[in-house]
Amino acid sequence: MVRFEAYFSLRCERRGATLLDAVGPLCAEIRAEHGLLMTDLGIEGLWEWASDGTDGRGAEVVGQLLLMAAERGPLLGYSLDDLVRFLRTAAVG
Repeated sequence: MVRFEAYFSLRCERRGATLLDAVGPLCAEIRAEHGLLMTDLGIEGLWEWASDGTDGRGAEVVGQLLLMAAERGPLLGYSLDDLVRFLRTAAVG
């Protein structure tokens, strides 16, 4: 456990082919074992973009935005299928 300003925080390093491959299963594990939603990667300045690959700052921003959507979408009445369908429909490439 480390201190982040006035708050305690955890730093976890989990291996995966990409940052999202590591974060997704970890979030699911924490939710299943402890009932907690992990919706924050600690990323400030989500508008700041870096095209630096699947494990860099850009990946952290994408991960943060996806976690936020996964938490907030259901609060608005969207299902996981709705969110995935949206991403598949809107995705470029």
